[in-house]
Amino acid sequence: MTTPTQSTHYNIIVMSDPQPWRLNLDNNDPNDDQTRWEATVRKVRDSIQLLHHEKSFAFGIINGDLTEFGRRHQRESFRSLFAPSPLGFNTYVGLGNHDYQNNVGDCSEPSNSDYSMNACARGMVFDMHYRIEEYRHYSTSENFRYDSSEYSGSKAYSWDYGEIHFVQLQNYPTYHVVLDHWAASTINVTDSIDWLEKDLIQARNRNKTIILNFHDGNQHFPENSSQEELSFFKYMIEHYGVKAVFVGHTHYVGQDNRYGGSEIFGDIPVYNSGALFKGDYLSVEVNGSQLSIAVYNGLSGQPQLIEQWN
Repeated sequence: MTTPTQSTHYNIIVMSDPQPWRLNLDNNDPNDDQTRWEATVRKVRDSIQLLHHEKSFAFGIINGDLTEFGRRHQRESFRSLFAPSPLGFNTYVGLGNHDYQNNVGDCSEPSNSDYSMNACARGMVFDMHYRIEEYRHYSTSENFRYDSSEYSGSKAYSWDYGEIHFVQLQNYPTYHVVLDHWAASTINVTDSIDWLEKDLIQARNRNKTIILNFHDGNQHFPENSSQEELSFFKYMIEHYGVKAVFVGHTHYVGQDNRYGGSEIFGDIPVYNSGALFKGDYLSVEVNGSQLSIAVYNGLSGQPQLIEQWN
């Protein structure tokens, strides 16, 4: 297996929703099922490693719900299986609603001596900030840009690889939240709309084909955004020629805008990578600006080809 280089013909893997410790079982307690989750999802990770030996992935993308509720031990379970060292390639991740939305004002970390009810959400934001600092130095991160400081920003970021400009918008483009703490500085998570417009302009000026990534494209994004925000988002992605959007959240693999005409995405293809805890992931072959997408399931420990999207 050769080390990936900046080229125009390569493979990547797109994933979402590992969500430790959730399982697709009736008797699953997603906040107290660590052993079974790690045993199940380790097989999925092993199947990805096997496919990597065949495809030589340049990098991977994981679009949100890295945890069930943002707890430190859940983050550690995720890292043990999906950090670059166990996978064998770099990974770029984004946060989802289970990481820093559902737990706002509802999750402390006594084991970490943090009794703030925003401790879990804040922990995920800090974790994302430090990951971005790491991503800046990846060999696969040409023209890396980001909207993040330790206590503010949307945490959106982007990079070029070959002829493609990849963008990570985290939970969804208009998500924002204030995470205060009784004994520490307030974290102000902002939306990424203004940052995104500047980023798309720069990418088009470099003649790059653009791919967007975020977690939730069909629930909280439309529910919690104004019509003006949604219309402007649609205008931007159409005007600047976004090639495709990759999302997660639903736990179901699919082509979410197969026939076009979406009020949010227009005619731009939207691909859902399902859920890692169910074994789902997408292998994406990039050839210049063209994409060929294969759906795989790895619950058995082997990469099983399910469907091919062209």
